[in-house]
Amino acid sequence: MKKTAAFVALVIILITLNLPCPSSADKGFKIHSPRGGLIRLTITSCALKKIRVHDFDLSNSGDVFSMVAAPHGSSDSIHTISIEFHEDSTPVQSELVDIGPGKTVQEVYCPESFDQIVIDCFG
Repeated sequence: MKKTAAFVALVIILITLNLPCPSSADKGFKIHSPRGGLIRLTITSCALKKIRVHDFDLSNSGDVFSMVAAPHGSSDSIHTISIEFHEDSTPVQSELVDIGPGKTVQEVYCPESFDQIVIDCFG
């Protein structure tokens, strides 16, 4: 009986250690657009491993998306990420931006219509 309980406990511990960490999941935010409607901002787990996002915003006209970010780890590193705009899950525009060293402010012009912004790794 003790061997079975020890075996079950060991299996549970191993399964728990192999589960993905919740902090490595994609992060999603809902943003109210100045043009009306709701926009979904998704930052992928890959991007979250490379950069820290300090702030993001849409301009009053909804024409410009801006983001303040810094690389994780060494402040001397530079990471290229993609900012993609989607409408109904279809990509309509993609921009590559460099983040680093230190805090970087990036601005990207938005397409006419979109309902999702995806920030992802490049390469």
